[in-house]
Amino acid sequence: MHPASLQQTLIGTLDRIRHCATDEERWLCGASLLQDCGSDWVTAGTAPRGRPADVAVRSTTPDSLMRDYVREQIHLDDPWMQLCAQGCDLDHLDVGAHAGLRHPTTKARVSRLFADHGVRRAVLVFSYAGTRPGGLVLYDRNARQADWLHAPDGLEKARLIVAILSAFYRPEQDRSGSDQLYAMGSALSAREREVLQWLFHGHRTARIAEQMGIECVTVSKHLMSIRRKLGAKTREQALAIAVRDGLIAV
Repeated sequence: MHPASLQQTLIGTLDRIRHCATDEERWLCGASLLQDCGSDWVTAGTAPRGRPADVAVRSTTPDSLMRDYVREQIHLDDPWMQLCAQGCDLDHLDVGAHAGLRHPTTKARVSRLFADHGVRRAVLVFSYAGTRPGGLVLYDRNARQADWLHAPDGLEKARLIVAILSAFYRPEQDRSGSDQLYAMGSALSAREREVLQWLFHGHRTARIAEQMGIECVTVSKHLMSIRRKLGAKTREQALAIAVRDGLIAV
């Protein structure tokens, strides 16, 4: 991107966004600028470090896409927040093609979601750091139009706009009440909370199964789901997180 064009984009974007008075205005302004670049839809998301499923999202995508994303629980396996939290050297990645979709089933589910909603290409731009890392996803539905995401000048301009928007807007702080806001919390089910409660009282898998009237394998599945939702590596860590966050009675 030519230095003069870069400077023009920088000054123009800053001038427009910093004069916005509310979160709603800042988001709409930034999304409009990215759409002017060629992106059909834009999603911004952040999550607490270590709890990638607890995503706060603002998106211009159709509500049906986000509803399917949550209903099919893709958000629990989608590694986009882990990738943002890693602080890797990449400044962007092609969501559909990246190896970060570590399990073939996860990759297939994301690809199917995109196909069902006409998304031809999606690029994740890392933009938020700190205790709530995250980024913006730029979507395109037209294959020829989507080429701008791989053109150096187009992508450089988009990354600059994303960087400026991210400095002025964070989805978890948005209090606009917009129907474009989504809180994809990793809410535990009642049975998962009950498993944790028994775990807190010192019971092992077999005893928990006996108390709850279920099979040991079912308890193990509940514990696996709990660890995934809370971003914990062990049952002990999951229990500590649950106590810390008031998810069970102590």
